[in-house]
Amino acid sequence: MTRKKSTPTSIKVSARRPIADKLIKKMRSHVGAKVVDLSAVMEGKKNAQALQKTVASAEYLTDLHPAHAIYMYAQNQASVMAEQLTMLNEMGRLTRLIDKAEDEYMPSGPPMSPLTPSFFTCWAFFDACVGLGRETLGTTVMAVGKTFGMHEELVRVIGLMQDSRMAVYAHEGFSDGAIVLCELVTNRICKAICPSGYDGRAGELWYARVLLPPHDGMDVHVVFTTPYVLIDPAESEWLAYFERTLPLETPEKRIAAYERHMKWEPARNYWAEFVFEAYVNHRHDMIFLTGLPDVPEGRPHSQVNS
Repeated sequence: MTRKKSTPTSIKVSARRPIADKLIKKMRSHVGAKVVDLSAVMEGKKNAQALQKTVASAEYLTDLHPAHAIYMYAQNQASVMAEQLTMLNEMGRLTRLIDKAEDEYMPSGPPMSPLTPSFFTCWAFFDACVGLGRETLGTTVMAVGKTFGMHEELVRVIGLMQDSRMAVYAHEGFSDGAIVLCELVTNRICKAICPSGYDGRAGELWYARVLLPPHDGMDVHVVFTTPYVLIDPAESEWLAYFERTLPLETPEKRIAAYERHMKWEPARNYWAEFVFEAYVNHRHDMIFLTGLPDVPEGRPHSQVNS
């Protein structure tokens, strides 16, 4: 099997951004008004300095790996801003979409729900979308933040998270203290750290969101979500799933279709529903799933089995 060095995915958002444009227009007419006071989020120099400290300062990083710390900082800043933006009427359609999914799946992690906060938050911020432009909380935060002074480095890191997606990986062992993962279909291979604490073992299949190294000079990816370990069926069955799901196209178009399948989903809550129904068991640092998205009989909690 041919392996490729990991490269950024081709999933990019459209230039169309009607929600963000409406917000920017509204906020420009109310600069300084308390209802849209985002100054604490958009102090460019302060944000930039703090972000650089997550790279260089051992005190700031404490126990976090530098690559993980950068993404955690970026997500925290995006969360503060998103919390304020979602109170505005212009965000209503997107907010209702996320709220409905939250009510349905109660994403608190096992045993309450197999949807972990890390899985759901990334979906809510970077995958849940509306409109032809597929606007998300992430794209909106980036557009508004860039307009009102958010430092370009913070915008760039949030952009890496926005371009990310969940994927199915084959665990191929370890190299230089890092986990070696190979993504099915694309065959992209990467070395990664897993902040949940689960390192796994060669031969496992993982369903996870793996983020690119956030800076030049960093060579490890970050498994940003608690890994879902796919204990059954085997890799060959997952490859067969993608074979029958993806269109018969050139290799390049087929990979593009795969990336859309994993990022934007063939149906609303497609992957959340899979996780919910495929749950088997868990540990504090990982979760076991079984079954395939298009074979309900193989998922323990599908309607067929209940």
